[in-house]
Amino acid sequence: MRSERGISLFRKWGGLIGWIGIGWAQLGYVEEGEASYYAPSFHGRRTASGERYDRQALTGAHRTLPFGTYVRVTDKVSGRSVVVRINDRGPLKTGRIIDLSEKAAAELGILARGIAAVRLEVTQLFEEPPKSPTASLIFFTPDGKAIQPKPYAVQIGAFSELPNAYMLARNAQKEVQEPVFLWQSAIRSKKLYRVVVGGFSSSKEAESLRDRLKREGWQAFVVHLPT
Repeated sequence: MRSERGISLFRKWGGLIGWIGIGWAQLGYVEEGEASYYAPSFHGRRTASGERYDRQALTGAHRTLPFGTYVRVTDKVSGRSVVVRINDRGPLKTGRIIDLSEKAAAELGILARGIAAVRLEVTQLFEEPPKSPTASLIFFTPDGKAIQPKPYAVQIGAFSELPNAYMLARNAQKEVQEPVFLWQSAIRSKKLYRVVVGGFSSSKEAESLRDRLKREGWQAFVVHLPT
């Protein structure tokens, strides 16, 4: 079962930067390893995609598959299978390849065992986002429009692949009641897409929003935007 300590460490170090490998996320991609599932205490908590975990939904956490990818998970012993949508990051433990929602684990028949040897196969790819922005477009909305925000804002996620950033931005737009935009930057010559909320003239205003977002379960911190 997914541990409290394990997920807190993963969200601290892996939740802000997406560990994404879209190049191999193709229909029919297969992976084998162990599956486990979320503890009941995670119900309602924020996932890395911005959605809240729902124990009654058919979802799962994977280290690298893009958010929105559908995978069929098959128990190698019983032959039972379930299709889930990836909306979170994990597992942290070596050898495990997916964490399942409680409902998905029940359909797979692994609630009593807690862990099962499984085969994972990609059955449906994530929704294609708008085209990648040009290198000169630093700040842009989820629909691709250029903006020039005020100098202080709150970052809630960052990804090396654009589709995951779009997914988080769209989920945030439904809830945060503040402008949500993307910030295209680079680390060691590699593109990084940050998901940012708000836009303020002072850091104190941004800190107030950061505190509210943290209370709502977001991984949030204040950033000073380049001009």
